[in-house]
Amino acid sequence: MTNYLIAWTAVATLFAGACPAAETPTAATALPHYVQAPGSSLTFTFVQEGAANKGSFKQFATELRYDEKAPAPGSLTVKVQMASVDTGDKDRNEMITGTDLFDAHKFPMAQYVASSFAKRADGSFDAIGKLTARGMTRDLRLPLKITRTAGGLELSGESVINRLDFGIGQGDWKSTESVGDEVKLQYKVALVKAP
Repeated sequence: MTNYLIAWTAVATLFAGACPAAETPTAATALPHYVQAPGSSLTFTFVQEGAANKGSFKQFATELRYDEKAPAPGSLTVKVQMASVDTGDKDRNEMITGTDLFDAHKFPMAQYVASSFAKRADGSFDAIGKLTARGMTRDLRLPLKITRTAGGLELSGESVINRLDFGIGQGDWKSTESVGDEVKLQYKVALVKAP
């Protein structure tokens, strides 16, 4: 009987000790949580045959965990549906989503995930994370300006990536003679507190 009681006491003690730890949120999940609202835009500019061309993604989702009093442990996740690209030309859209460029059928989503922020001298931030596109992942520091709005927050900025770093350009599209390697991303995202 004594061994039985000792065993149950040990189990109860372990359980009681484990409960508070299990209920304690991590630093990131304890921060205010924001999600994307209507009116957001994600656009890009690329050079083709010496001329600047623009496009946008019509379907993407953004989540931000951020406290302006303690921004460093914040996090940012952006998921982009690659087939939602729109360059204003149906044929070009189909070419971009095809196997030599986005290969959107095989790789339907690009994703950016950052798990910390570094403050810049001008008060803006760098999100420190990784971008995955076409199955390839690369480090990317994403410049961010985060401003408070009547409805929540606005996240904005721009960054330059090299498309060939992500294999976006197979066959003839590996050449940069017709289409440049650099692609400028521009983002302006409205955010509201998550329900």
